[in-house]
Amino acid sequence: MVILRFRSESETKDMLKKVKKMYKFAKELKDCLEEKVEYDDDEDYRYDDEDEDEHREMMENRRSNGGSYRRYRKSM
Repeated sequence: MVILRFRSESETKDMLKKVKKMYKFAKELKDCLEEKVEYDDDEDYRYDDEDEDEHREMMENRRSNGGSYRRYRKSM
């Protein structure tokens, strides 16, 4: 449940106008993406267990190598 409170009726109308515009844009964007991409329900949008395990191992290795992670080499 969502409760919205506005200071005035004009503020309410402005917000409704913006939401309708965002809805229209989101709907057009969704339609465009569906046309361009072959939609596959299998697991394209979900995390792969192997990727998650590799990420976890990498993070553990960073912690065991002295705590902080240096992104760049220090200059000589």
